[in-house]
Amino acid sequence: MRCGEAETTVRTASESVPLFPVHFSRTFSMQRLGPYDPTADLTPDCFRKAFFYRGLPAAVEICREAESLRVSAYGGDPEELLNETVSGLRQDDGYFDFATEDTGVWRLHRSLPGLRLLRVPWLYDMTCSAILQQRIRTVDAMRDWRRIAQRYGSPAPLGLRAFPPAEVLARVPMFVLEQMGIDAKRARTLLKFARELAFVRLDARMSFATLRERLLRVPGIGPWTTESVLGYGAGDIDAAIPGDLHLPRVVCYALAGEQRGCDERMMELLEPFRGHRFRIIRLLYAAGVDVPW
Repeated sequence: MRCGEAETTVRTASESVPLFPVHFSRTFSMQRLGPYDPTADLTPDCFRKAFFYRGLPAAVEICREAESLRVSAYGGDPEELLNETVSGLRQDDGYFDFATEDTGVWRLHRSLPGLRLLRVPWLYDMTCSAILQQRIRTVDAMRDWRRIAQRYGSPAPLGLRAFPPAEVLARVPMFVLEQMGIDAKRARTLLKFARELAFVRLDARMSFATLRERLLRVPGIGPWTTESVLGYGAGDIDAAIPGDLHLPRVVCYALAGEQRGCDERMMELLEPFRGHRFRIIRLLYAAGVDVPW
């Protein structure tokens, strides 16, 4: 029997959170790795995510309720999970404070309402997901994530499946991951990260600086993975992601009309938006900015 598959009592806790506006697709689409992610489900008015929490499969459900969100937690310790989730939703994401003299960016912000940058309690899942996306096509990372979750994960509340916890993933032989199609470098980093968590825990409530330092301590995790986790998982609205294959071209084209882009130029163009650089990145992706070849 795999970890977490023993019969346990699933309890529930719920709370209403006054957070408005929230566009579910824009806000939560990056919290699942593709449309066939067995750990998450997304509809226009509801987001559900399963993951291991304090050693047991758990799940969070966030649904629209007029001008509030109805947050429900399921698992062995739903009250604590609910508190952690609600705390992340209430973290100030600067949505109403954002202002810029760049009329193009301001129009994007006004035309894409409800894109919120939130902190989530599944930082472990976000980090594993980011590692699997290193240097490959997103569609291939989706496949790898799904295969690991199906083979080594566990059934979870809401009919979802929880990605295997660190103690389970750490015991998977590297050659098995390679047989599943994961290259040696990503497989090695994934296993090192899982084993590191036996000594260094990730806590969604830790500061951005502490989270950044802990992630960078793991061999194979660099600035791209770290800033991705900070932005998408920890709700750091100023995270700037270096080393991405496509992002510099998108930013340079959108902000300066330049068809070529590099990290240095991207950071230069993002500097006037310091404090909201990750918001700019999310807005450009949400707008589907297309760079002509």
